[in-house]
Amino acid sequence: MVIRIASVVLSLCGSLTLLLGLLLWSNIAPNLIQMHMLLGFLAVGALWVIGVAQAFAKGGSRVVAALALIVGVAMISLGMTQSSLMVGEFHWVIQVLHLLLGLLVIGIGHMGAARYPRGAPR
Repeated sequence: MVIRIASVVLSLCGSLTLLLGLLLWSNIAPNLIQMHMLLGFLAVGALWVIGVAQAFAKGGSRVVAALALIVGVAMISLGMTQSSLMVGEFHWVIQVLHLLLGLLVIGIGHMGAARYPRGAPR
């Protein structure tokens, strides 16, 4: 049950975070940065719940668990510091990297939820 809830939280928060990120990127809603960050933290938290479940479940994937931890830390680190990285003409590179990490958070989270052992308690 926990994995299902984490997967739903990941889907909702991840989708809304991507939408808000695109609005921020196009400068349509610059006052929604805090909401974008909160939803991003929730999405990474859901990813980590799925990763921890993979690490401790019998038959779980330690590779998926490690990827979940690494990608989550990278996303939070980049997201918190991106406004000061490569300021100027090439800041779009950081924004694209942030977008790709966001897609990885969602993808790895759903992969981990789908690969969760069927016999393990959910």
